[in-house]
Amino acid sequence: MSTDSAYRRFVSYIDKSRDFYAAQGYAQPYRWASPAGPPAFCPLPGPLSSLRLGLVTTAFPLPADGAAAAIERPYAAASEPPPATRFTADLNRDTDAAPANERESFLPLARLQELVAAGRLASFSPRFYGVPFDYSQRRTSEQDAPAVLESLRADEVDVAMLVPHCPVCHQSVALVARHLEANGIPTVVVGSARDIIEEIGVPRFLFVDFPLGYPTGRPGDPEQQRSICSQALHLLGGAWAAGTTVHADAEWGDDAWRANYMRVDDTTRASLAVAGASRRDDQRRARTEGRARLS
Repeated sequence: MSTDSAYRRFVSYIDKSRDFYAAQGYAQPYRWASPAGPPAFCPLPGPLSSLRLGLVTTAFPLPADGAAAAIERPYAAASEPPPATRFTADLNRDTDAAPANERESFLPLARLQELVAAGRLASFSPRFYGVPFDYSQRRTSEQDAPAVLESLRADEVDVAMLVPHCPVCHQSVALVARHLEANGIPTVVVGSARDIIEEIGVPRFLFVDFPLGYPTGRPGDPEQQRSICSQALHLLGGAWAAGTTVHADAEWGDDAWRANYMRVDDTTRASLAVAGASRRDDQRRARTEGRARLS
């Protein structure tokens, strides 16, 4: 990773994804959301120790056969007992960076309950909330975000933590965060695609400079997971203006993932072209079957 101040120290997923999908045969670059004006900023209604927190995720349960399929609509699921290990899909994370798929690395239900027990929060919502990752910004803003808001209000949630996985997951979560904040629920986004989050603009962002898919800590490292969640709460209570980004005090270790993720070079071009053709076949099949969400 460059230490030259003329270069970004974090991965530009907007640039990487543009080049990656061009290599798959997509000629038109994706246009990321870029809302006019800054996001709303909602102060906390009281000290965190008196508030209920809700967790919003782009993760989703896998069917028994393990097949990866995007969810079609927002959902809410019980926080207790926590869901089984087979949760989310590998297409949403950097599988080369860590073979393990540990729930607390992306859906930190146990770590947040520990912070409730420590008195940092009054309570944790009885449900957590899933939002689809969607290339349709309109569908996210006009359908998904209001649905998440309705669920949070039904559970009397005071503040929300939003945890995305993939590049477009960060966009979906950012749009939801803006909607929640505009409707009176303070938010903090915990994620790893800084360029996407800052392009869209959110009230509070804890930047975890990790491979995609592990925003709340390395698999098998509960101390680090707890620390990241604690830092998110500190930002939630300490920020005083919209657009606040804090770089999390956390280290992944090996930096090879920075160059390897979405790599486009002579060793990958042929396989990317084949993968692109297969992806377009899948997208055509999804349209034929009436599935709105296209991965």
